[in-house]
Amino acid sequence: MTKSDQPMITMIIPAYNAEKTVRHAVESLLRQTYQDMEIIIIEDGSTDETRPILQELEASSPLITVIYKDINEGLSAGRNSGMERARGTYIGFLDADDWMEADLLEQIYRQGIRKDADLILCGYSHDTMDPQRTQVKISRQVAMPSCFLVEKQEIVRYAAHCDTHKMFAYTWNKFYRRSLIKNEALKFSSQTLIEDFLFNCQFWEQISRLSIVDTAKHHYVTASSEALTQKFLSDYYEIMELRYQAIRNLAVSHSVFQGEIREQICSIFIKHLIAGMARDCSPKSGYSIKIRRNRIRKLLRTSSARECRIWAKASNRQEKLCNFVFKSNSVLLNLLTASLLYRMQTRSNAFDRLK
Repeated sequence: MTKSDQPMITMIIPAYNAEKTVRHAVESLLRQTYQDMEIIIIEDGSTDETRPILQELEASSPLITVIYKDINEGLSAGRNSGMERARGTYIGFLDADDWMEADLLEQIYRQGIRKDADLILCGYSHDTMDPQRTQVKISRQVAMPSCFLVEKQEIVRYAAHCDTHKMFAYTWNKFYRRSLIKNEALKFSSQTLIEDFLFNCQFWEQISRLSIVDTAKHHYVTASSEALTQKFLSDYYEIMELRYQAIRNLAVSHSVFQGEIREQICSIFIKHLIAGMARDCSPKSGYSIKIRRNRIRKLLRTSSARECRIWAKASNRQEKLCNFVFKSNSVLLNLLTASLLYRMQTRSNAFDRLK
């Protein structure tokens, strides 16, 4: 294998304290049947053995370039550094604890790159592992039927469809035409939690050809101890408001914030707000029941909440439950439901199974 002056794909891997997983991630790229690529890894000031592992990998393959940082700058800064160095026609991202099956890039090439798509999107397998990450406990495949879109309004409608199918909010299941990123000077923001989502909303504005590939050969790996409801964020509602407004503005700007698309966008917003109420139940919040009740009351009075109570329409059982509770406009019912969901999430992942 030799490094091309103009590779077709640049794969970017930010790595911070990833000594247990980064080798597997990188080797899954080196095993790809499609090899017209470069691999840029950002070693983000790790304090474990990540750096020596990456030094060894870099020496083993001409495809690999490692950017070494002495200070941890975070995921967004790492990705931005990788994009600045990228030479590929397309840019893809891989997290240091994820991996790809050997023929994924081959499928991306045949079904997306060959069609000259601006954005190629694929499904994934969500592998939930035991807390020690030694074996997979649950593997759930997430995918959409293959299609190729060139009509702008339809492409924007698919942003909402993809979000409903849990395929919009990430970068690691997408391949981006680098020239569009460069021409628009797009970068990842430092916004907590939704930096991928905001980047995708910006990039979606630029594309005129979208390819969706029906495959789930990217493996997104989490440990069962990493339930989102355990990660308290005091400004979670504000973050979800930014998320809602970003995709709403995208839809409005292309005159598709109506009908089914509006129903989907509003339902997803409600689901995330209910998830925020569950996060507030975490002992890390320090919130009393009175504080949680007041936060819910204030939330229910916002203009976005009122809008979504009118227009949301569920597409699965999970959304039906969230919409029913939220549309009741009852502080008590929302409070009790959030408490129940918190227990379900932290003990059995039952809520995630309710599709």
